[in-house]
Formats: sequence, C-alpha cells, structure tokens
Amino acid sequence: MNKQSKQRIRKSTATVTLLTLTALLASACGNNNNNNGASPSASATASGSASASPTAAATASASPAASADGGDAFAKYDPPIEVTTVRSTDATIKFPAGDSLDSNIWTKLFESDYGIKVKNNWIVDSTQYHQKLNVTIASGDLPDFVEVNREELKRLVDADMLEDLTDIYNKYASARLKDMLSQDGGVGIKAATFGGKQYAIPRTFANGGSSTAEMIYVRTDWLKNLNLPEPKTMDDLIKTAKAFATQDPDQNGKQDTFGLGVDNDFFNYGQGSLRGFMNGFHAYPDIWVKDASGNLAFGSTQPQIKTALAALQDLYKSGAIDKEFGVKPSSKIAEEIGAGKIGLAYGFVADVYIHNVSHTNDPKAQWKVLPIVSSDAEKATPQLFDTANSFYVVKKGAKNPEAAVKLLNIYVKERYETDYTVKKDPYSTDPTTKVMAAKFAPVISDPMNQNLDNYRSTQALLKTGDDSKATTAAKLTAENLKKFKDGDDTQWQLNLIVGEGGSYGVVDYYDQNGGGVYDQFQLSATPTMADKLPTLKKKEMETFTKIIMGDASVDEFDKFVADFNKLGGDAITKEVNDVVNAAK
Repeated sequence: MNKQSKQRIRKSTATVTLLTLTALLASACGNNNNNNGASPSASATASGSASASPTAAATASASPAASADGGDAFAKYDPPIEVTTVRSTDATIKFPAGDSLDSNIWTKLFESDYGIKVKNNWIVDSTQYHQKLNVTIASGDLPDFVEVNREELKRLVDADMLEDLTDIYNKYASARLKDMLSQDGGVGIKAATFGGKQYAIPRTFANGGSSTAEMIYVRTDWLKNLNLPEPKTMDDLIKTAKAFATQDPDQNGKQDTFGLGVDNDFFNYGQGSLRGFMNGFHAYPDIWVKDASGNLAFGSTQPQIKTALAALQDLYKSGAIDKEFGVKPSSKIAEEIGAGKIGLAYGFVADVYIHNVSHTNDPKAQWKVLPIVSSDAEKATPQLFDTANSFYVVKKGAKNPEAAVKLLNIYVKERYETDYTVKKDPYSTDPTTKVMAAKFAPVISDPMNQNLDNYRSTQALLKTGDDSKATTAAKLTAENLKKFKDGDDTQWQLNLIVGEGGSYGVVDYYDQNGGGVYDQFQLSATPTMADKLPTLKKKEMETFTKIIMGDASVDEFDKFVADFNKLGGDAITKEVNDVVNAAK
C-alpha cells in the first residue's frame, strides 16, 4: 500500500475514532479494516431507502423467489446452498473461544437464517493475500466469489473469468444496498463496469463521498481581534492569512504566527494539505479531469494549477506560510496549531481533534470550519477520494451467482436497519458499540453517508425536539450539544464536529450543493502509468515546492508540464483515454 493510501485510511480511522467517542459513529468501528487485505490500486491518483421485508422461503430447488425488492433479496434457500470464497486475517482479528473466520456470528447467521453456508477455500495473512490470490487466478480455480483490487478485476474481466452481474445486481440487490451504492452518484459502479456490463460490486466505506472533501479551519478569535470577517472568497482568505502572520492576531506583542498552515507533503491527506486551496482555483491535482475537448487529462498539469501556485508563492513571500514548511515533518502542523502558531489551515472532517488541542491549551482559542472558497464568481467544488478500491466478483459459471449479492443485502440489513445501540453482539460489552463485528463478515460494504445521516438526524432532533424516531446516537449527541450550549466546555470538540460551525455542517453543505469532483479515471493503472507516474509525481512535488518557496519562477510550471509529457505523461494520457473509451 502506498503512502497516500495509508494516509487515507489513517484519516478515515481518525474520523471513526472521533465520532465513536461522541456516539455518532459507534456502528462504524472497524469498517475500514479491509477483510481480504485488498489495497487501493496503484492508479493515477495513488490515490437509503429501507429494504423490503424478507419474503416466503425459496422453493425446494434453492432457486430464489420474487420479492418486493425486485428479486429475492432475503428469502432463505431451502435446501441450503454452499458458496466458496477466500479470506485473509491479521492481528486485529480476535475471536471468542470456538469462533474463527470459518465459523462466527456472520457465517452462523447466513446459514441458519438464510440457508447460505460460506466455505473458505483458504485463509492467509493479509500481507500474503494478493500473492496467494494471483496464484489462484493463474490456476483458474476461482472460488464462487472473491474480493479483488482494480488490477485483479481488470485481469479477470480480460480473461473472461467473471460472471456478468448486470441483471443479477439489478434483480437481487435490495433497495437499501442500491441506495447505499449510489451515494457517490454511481462512481463505484462505473469502476466495476466494462463494455456496458457490470462485473463487480464495489466495496464502499463509511465516511466516503462528500465526507472526504477538504474544508477550511479558521481561528475566529483571531478574526475578532483583527476585526476581520469570515473569508467568503479567495481574496478574503489570502487577506486573512497575511493578517494572521503580520498583525499580531494573538496580541502577544510578537510576530510569531503564520496565516496558512502548509504540510511539507502538501498533497497528502491531512491537515496542511493544499488540495482544497487549489480546488478554490478550480485546479484538481493528482486526479484525472476532463479537458476542454472532453478527453481526460492529468489535473496537475492544467493551467489552473499555475494560477494557484502563483498565489501560494505570494503568500510565502509575505510570510503567511512558514519559511521552513518544506523541511519540517508533517507532525509539526498539529504541534504548531496546538501551540497557537497557526490560524488557518485546510483539512478534513476528522481534523477537529487537532484544533481541540489548541482549545485545551488555550481556552480563548476558538475555531470554526468553513467550505472552501473560490477565486472567482464560479462556485468552488472540492475534490473527493475514490469511493471503492476493492470489489466483489463472482466466478463465471457459479451455480448461485446471486448469492454474493444476497450476502451483501443481509450484511447491510443486519448492520444498519436497526438501532445499533440495542443490537445484541456477543463480541462487545460496551453498550454504545453493540454491533455485529464487521471484520468477521465475508462481505462488507458500508454507506458512505453514514456519519452525514447521523449528523442530519441529530440536527433534526435539535430543531424539532421530537425524539420518537431518533436513534440512541442522535439522542446522546443532541443531549451533549445542549450541554455545550449551557456552558459545558468538555463538549467543545463535539460541537466542532456536529454543532454550529462544525465540520459535518460543511460536509452537509457540500452534499447538498453538488458533492464534489471525483477522479474521472476509475480503472486500473495502465502500463506506462505504473512504470512512470511515481517518478513524475516526485518531480511534481519538487517543482511545486520550489515555486511556492520562490526558488523557481512560476513559469517553471510550464517547463514541468513539458517535461511531464515528454517523460511519459503523453503516453499515459493516451493509454488512459484508450482504456476509458474501450470500457464504454
């Protein structure tokens, strides 16, 4: 797994941990544990309606019966069927005595309640999963269903080894599953589709979609000290950043603050990223976007990047950006925010914990989270993470190809259609996290809008006061937000997540205003991409850093683009467009 992918998982996990503490995300604990170790692809980015009730039992031939969901979403097979798969394990998977990946709360439920016995052909450590799977693919002895990454999916499609799931998914997927997998506007399904046929089901994660967009964290007490408004435009933000660095916003009589926090790895996923800043100039680094001709082009080479770099160079020259940002480790951003040295930074929904340290160290430090701002009259739209980098596929000719879809229906129904705080779970004694242990399941896919839906439920409860349909999580969260309003500062962090001016309010704004921009290339890495892009991206970071720090002219960007294209970019772009056109 590459560095950016690790960072993505780290940030997602931070969100899970943060909101579990506030009872918003107890049901998502462990969702980002990839149960088969399928890592994100080495691609260009390196980067609900309720289900219908189960119907009567299926016929004696074990073939599905019709249901209100448009197919047999939940009916029990009678007689039972057996389906095979393969699994991975790691040190985080701990079972009660007598349980294992072969026999646990999920496998017992599938067999006893739905007549589906899941058999593991083999189980290996997660570090060996893809090596073992590649041997299995080469042998042609695939199990009935299996989790794969993008490269494996493409290879299996090309080898004609997979069942076409187009009609099967449309017929058997529950309404809830379909709704869940459409929360990204169909991006994940598109990545599983080749030649107009759907060959896989994307595995999605909680806290995806709009929850992965960057946002602006700003110290409102500094704004007040300098009599500045909240930034609404890029010009406002630049003015604010410069004032925070030069006008003694903390009123200590020293010029010891910075306006804009920037990480040395500024296209990484974390506080101090510059993606959101560049998105304000309608620039989208490190993802593929459509150019004026309708073809795909690499975002980091588009002219809007040059404009954004010029603005950053000006900020650096003014002292708004730390002169040593290029050599300081990433951990310094959090330390300096906590120490009251930075008043503005781009980051993610989970970064609230960093600003809570700032407030704990200095109770006068007040923060607010804002949507990214635009450099012109056009709305600023943030870029988003890929929604799926692993997929469930079914072996061509499998006796019950719909079984994998039904297993996912059941997983989603059991995980999300009852109030998780009262769901019985022998693996947990914590009353706020009584959920069926997700990582034990042979199939996993979670709603990208899980936290967003919880936020909206909490806000509705606060607005109406009607708790008759509220989950326990919403009730607990609303209760704690009321405590904050009554002066309980121990709830400050929670308020910055889901209260007024909080990070999930920004996510809600994004979701209701078009979401964001996804990578337009959702397939596996092309040959030249896999060979050349890592080196080209290293050159990108070196050049952009020099430009920001004034060690190179902004016009150096033009040379970078020319070199990028000559050293492999042109070939990659041709391959990308050829692959995308062939997959239509």
